[in-house]
Amino acid sequence: MIRTGNRRIGSIAWAATLACLMILAAAAVVRAASDRDGWRLVVRSEACVKGPVVLLGEIADPAPGVDKRTWKTLSGIKLWKASSKPGRPVVIARDRLRRVLRHYMGDRVDRLVLPMQLTVQTGGKVLSGVDLKNRVVAFLTPRARGLKGDIEFRDLNLPSQYFFDEVTDKLVISLHDDIRPGRNQIKLRTVNVQGRVVSGKAGTVFIDVWKAMPVAAQSLNRFERVTQDKIGFKRVNLAYRPNLWDGTGGPWRMARTLGRNQPFTMSHLEQVPLIEKGERVDLVFKGKRVQLTLKVEALGEGFMGQQVAVRNLQSKKTVLATVIGDNLVMVR
Repeated sequence: MIRTGNRRIGSIAWAATLACLMILAAAAVVRAASDRDGWRLVVRSEACVKGPVVLLGEIADPAPGVDKRTWKTLSGIKLWKASSKPGRPVVIARDRLRRVLRHYMGDRVDRLVLPMQLTVQTGGKVLSGVDLKNRVVAFLTPRARGLKGDIEFRDLNLPSQYFFDEVTDKLVISLHDDIRPGRNQIKLRTVNVQGRVVSGKAGTVFIDVWKAMPVAAQSLNRFERVTQDKIGFKRVNLAYRPNLWDGTGGPWRMARTLGRNQPFTMSHLEQVPLIEKGERVDLVFKGKRVQLTLKVEALGEGFMGQQVAVRNLQSKKTVLATVIGDNLVMVR
């Protein structure tokens, strides 16, 4: 009976050992699968922490595929002591960040995707560079519609991130001058709950404005009148061609020569005077009891109210007359 009991006890012990081995083997398989298909986290380029200790979940985000339970566990991992100076960002280079994280996480640091540097602040809040760019573009878009062309924003030179000392602080964006094609200066200001500006930074943006503008359909010479048949249109970037004529106003004539297919600038144009040199115009003579009108030759140019010399076509006598209209002068 005793032998039989020992055999039974031995059998039970062997079964228990076998079960333990099976559990350990299964655990090893699970662990191997976890290592093969394991979690990954992406460390941010900027973060704000509450303190007194930095938590992994405050500086990193889960990569796609990380389940909620795993993330809950990982996000609570305690790292280094937070800065005791709120509102003062601290920059940690990538190599140093890796060493610090390895100290607290061991080999699991290899599962982290690290930025070139991490800027971390105790307290407040932060806008990432992407979020800041999106806000600036949203600010510029409605204001650029007044430029009336195809608008492109590029070369946005903005802070890599924008920190606020308090979570209640707000960002106010404005322009240094009126919006225009080319480079524009942007003002970024932090305003607190009392409406007071507490800090500020600056940035720039280059705005391309593509628009169909008038060009010379043929070569034009000095004093030549600009008429519809001498005008074509060409798509140009106003950022590189300031002060172009938009096709309005006039009548115009050429102030200097312009080659074919070249856009008109305002320096190419001048107003056509009411009286042009060499034209035959009407001269009105007003006396106390008589009013005469006769044709004379203009010896100069003049606009409304200006005086211009005119010559009688018959007597060749020259007098000064006042311009009162198109091709019309008067002598009292």
